[in-house]
Amino acid sequence: MSTFLLILIVSVVLVALCFVAIGVQVFFGKRKKFPETEISNNAEMRKRNIKCSRCDEFERCALKDKGCM
Repeated sequence: MSTFLLILIVSVVLVALCFVAIGVQVFFGKRKKFPETEISNNAEMRKRNIKCSRCDEFERCALKDKGCM
């Protein structure tokens, strides 16, 4: 078996295990909800006044009515 094929199989297995671990955490976790990763919808990011680049650009151009929070 070639080295490339072995590395590819190991990589695919590791990525699959990571997806399974995240799924188990979401399914059996206390919050039962996938963590929010969108910057404009994340409460912790809003507390720290961190904004997505799109919202920041809209504020600079005074285009707040284009869909950002």
